[in-house]
Amino acid sequence: MRKLILTIFVFIALLGVSCNKPAEKKGGGSDTIANLMPDMAKETQWKTEGEVRCYKGEELFNYMDGGAELYHAYGFKRACVQDYKKGENLYTMEIYEMENSLKAFGIYSLDRQGEHPSIKQDATYQDGSLNIWKDRYYIRIFILQKGTNIKEEIQSLGEKAVSQIKSEGEMPSLVKLISASAKKDTASSFWQMIPLNNIFFISHENLLNLTGDSEGVTFLYQTLRQAQDGGKGEIRIILIHYSDSKQAKDSFEKFISGYFSQPSSPKGGDEYKGRKGEKTVIARVKDNYLLLSAGVDEAETNKALFESLKQVVSKANLPLEVK
Repeated sequence: MRKLILTIFVFIALLGVSCNKPAEKKGGGSDTIANLMPDMAKETQWKTEGEVRCYKGEELFNYMDGGAELYHAYGFKRACVQDYKKGENLYTMEIYEMENSLKAFGIYSLDRQGEHPSIKQDATYQDGSLNIWKDRYYIRIFILQKGTNIKEEIQSLGEKAVSQIKSEGEMPSLVKLISASAKKDTASSFWQMIPLNNIFFISHENLLNLTGDSEGVTFLYQTLRQAQDGGKGEIRIILIHYSDSKQAKDSFEKFISGYFSQPSSPKGGDEYKGRKGEKTVIARVKDNYLLLSAGVDEAETNKALFESLKQVVSKANLPLEVK
């Protein structure tokens, strides 16, 4: 589903390239994002196609009207786009500058399932598309046509691009708290409801009180039984860290009252279990943290929540024991 969403964004973006004027051209100060585009003129058989197109702030809607909102949810600042060609293969490179390295990792983390070539800081390749995170930059390189040597050529472009970025950035802290049983390449960071709803729909309302200052991570948890069954019935875990325990508790209660059709009162408790369609959904609040677990098998869903909570208690050095 996430792959489909991002593919649609790419298609919309390509429509925007031909009908909107760029906001910035390559050149000017050395700190402009356009100057991060690699110069392939000296590379054998490579050539640059057209001019670099750059967008900042709300101008991103001119490039990808249907997808810009998601990028703005991760603190988008500006982006530049350049086409490159080698033989008959035409590639498009997009470089996005985000608010900071945490948010750049966040937008990158939405689609990390695939091969992971050794391109710093982190990279994912799948089906003619290479995504890269380095410092506050998110880089996408893709080709829409079929061709030969695509994997090698697209990684060569990626290596040239990251060589222009000298610094490295910090990964969101919650990613380090996920369970050892998590599928690591499914871990996605978020700070607002829009990205979370794209991954696992909660509500059009902000039931989790996400306003940009509370960090969240969501991932798929796989039990031994699910691994033996080919990954069927995987459990979705959502972990959010709030500024204080009151905000976490308020969000816990707001989620319960708004998410379930006929919720009973939590009565001051710290855990609630209910049904949503075919899934069992369990919510648990612990100090500044809120955890949600959703899966078809109730016992496995409860186990996934318990294991994830133990990991948080251990790594975050929380004072209370998990019961």
